[in-house]
Amino acid sequence: MNNKTVIYAIIDWGLGHVTRSTPIIRRLINDGNRVILISHGKALSMLKEEFPECVTRDVKDTQIAYPKFGWMFVFKIVSQVPKMLLGWRHERRQIKVLEKEFDPDLIMTEMRLGFWSKKVPSVLITHQLRFHLPKHLAMFMIFGEWFNRIVFKHYNYIFVPDAKGEPNLSGNLSHNSRISRHPKVKYIGCLSSIVPNADPPEKDIDLLISISGPEPQRTQFEEKVLQQLDDISGNVVVTLGKPATENNIIKKTDNVMVYTHLNRKEMNIMMQRAKYIVCRSGYSSVMELLALKKSALFVPTPGQTEQEYLAELYEKEGLFSYCAQDKLDLKDIHFNSSQRIAKEHISINQLDYINELLESLCT
Repeated sequence: MNNKTVIYAIIDWGLGHVTRSTPIIRRLINDGNRVILISHGKALSMLKEEFPECVTRDVKDTQIAYPKFGWMFVFKIVSQVPKMLLGWRHERRQIKVLEKEFDPDLIMTEMRLGFWSKKVPSVLITHQLRFHLPKHLAMFMIFGEWFNRIVFKHYNYIFVPDAKGEPNLSGNLSHNSRISRHPKVKYIGCLSSIVPNADPPEKDIDLLISISGPEPQRTQFEEKVLQQLDDISGNVVVTLGKPATENNIIKKTDNVMVYTHLNRKEMNIMMQRAKYIVCRSGYSSVMELLALKKSALFVPTPGQTEQEYLAELYEKEGLFSYCAQDKLDLKDIHFNSSQRIAKEHISINQLDYINELLESLCT
């Protein structure tokens, strides 16, 4: 697909939605398409940094308030459903304005559910065909599938960044259910903005710690890590996931470097230099670790059921290790072997296939 105008909207709920879209956006640009990037907050700051050649628009999305205590996560999210509905209504008004301004040939969206068109082919990107809930609420998961089926009516394709069948990375979130057989669902393989260099750098970082996620849990994770840095040995690098800040290096000692943010190119190098990684179990991080065949300890955002499910799944399968945030002790952590990861034959960045699907919508 080339010489098309694409509106690409990305939600500002953590930077993972941006990072996994990066390979698709870069391919669209390289193929001669005009890409209009729509986002807000930290996500928009990162998009401007990664794609300065693109036109951007700041369209505020629904800013969800996350609980201080993880056990309140599900109830807090459900209580904000009316707020989400109003946010989607706002997005519906905005996409009509953007259609008049840019006359797009295609609309793609990372979980901005108000961005679709009756006139223009539209694609939704998500790995959550089902929303994972705690065991005592599992009976209500069927309502998540019902909600997704309503959403899917507005899109031509649903892109799932995972392999179809086995092996896969998302488990029951994207497989083993009736909705996973929906005719609009297309499994496009994993997406990673970080890929190994042909000549990889020396592994001179003993531990890379990536802080990320929604507030207030991101700050709580940061505080817990920073309090323990003086007690661990070896070369340690910490990135705080705050791209809008000006001073990028906030701590530098003989063995510790703390950055407010690393761009994709810098993060690529750091991850390849690292022997071990500590990070959230966000799905985009999982795909990057798979691409690099790295061992990692996952510290899921407390109460975020999707991350907790994935972290527990991977530890059970022997792919990655898992630790609850309140029990994190950097002096006493272990990592599962990366041998299983190296044997997983899940395709990464199937951009030719993605291009074929998009081209079929725009011809």
